[in-house]
Amino acid sequence: MNPRPLLAAGRDLVHWARQGGRPDRVPPSVLWLYRWRALWLEPHFALLRGTGPGTQPFPFPEGEGLIFILGFWRSGTTLLHELLTEAPGCGAPRTWQCMDPSALLLSRGKASSGAIQRPMDRVLVSNDSPQEDEFALMAMGVPSVYRGFLDPRRLPELEALLDPGFWSSSDTSWLKSLECFLSWCRRKDQARMVVKSPNHLFRYRALAARYPRARFLWILRSPQELWRSNVVMWRAMAERYGLWNAPGGEIEDFLGKALSAYGDLIGQLQAEGVFREQSAISYEALVASPEAVLRPLADRLGLDAWEPWGPAILSRIEARPAPQDRPVLAPDLLLDHVKALQDSILLER
Repeated sequence: MNPRPLLAAGRDLVHWARQGGRPDRVPPSVLWLYRWRALWLEPHFALLRGTGPGTQPFPFPEGEGLIFILGFWRSGTTLLHELLTEAPGCGAPRTWQCMDPSALLLSRGKASSGAIQRPMDRVLVSNDSPQEDEFALMAMGVPSVYRGFLDPRRLPELEALLDPGFWSSSDTSWLKSLECFLSWCRRKDQARMVVKSPNHLFRYRALAARYPRARFLWILRSPQELWRSNVVMWRAMAERYGLWNAPGGEIEDFLGKALSAYGDLIGQLQAEGVFREQSAISYEALVASPEAVLRPLADRLGLDAWEPWGPAILSRIEARPAPQDRPVLAPDLLLDHVKALQDSILLER
């Protein structure tokens, strides 16, 4: 029997989990194991922040060289992340770095252990796959809605993190953690870093203020598919990592509020003219006509000429698994509202 998978967790995350009381889904020893890991990881995190790249000036001043991929969960950010990191000079945090940021202190990355399937779909992930930095930031103490994977009962407590104003507050410690982590992940031969976490869309205003020279790339997907796929994903992640059982309807209630917050944000940004300056693409268009989408996108992002590297990545899109047909009840009025906003944004392109 395989041991239960654990997320990397430092002191703050474990303290939050312990506030939930006695686990009802796993033996109490699992929570004690998290506490033990945190005791071991915290000294490593202190070394990350206080040695090597973590003590040097941020290698992307004002965000120059950073490309943030933004989109709601399950909107295709992973696919776009994998594709753009194939461009010459583009780096990205890797799975071994994100899922265990203390391993950055090793002189080399973790040895490849082969690819595994993500719990929510059939996409394969290896230690060296481009990965979202959210898992590392959460382990390092940055508040994250992914805490809900451990305790889905407390998703209502995490709704404040869907408010862009939360991230624009005077406390910038989370930005310092992000910069420290990206500095350690960067290789000297990489002038650009492609960063993706769907959670960053709610941090957009704070990121744009901190990094005025960064590029922001938005990917939009059918809200009906977003809803279906997110219900599957959140249930799968709570099943895989949860220490407590998910109450009936808690995940769906949270996703409804998250989609509403997403709609509010992109509606405000459109009214401000943001999408006239930034790149926004359709996931459906990317899959249907990848070269027609990616070639001009690479040019807008200032990447190297398309021909030497672009054609080789197109087969990756064709080989990706089709979504499984798992119909779920959806809030139709909310999804129609988000669809109208997204369609209006794409018409500006």
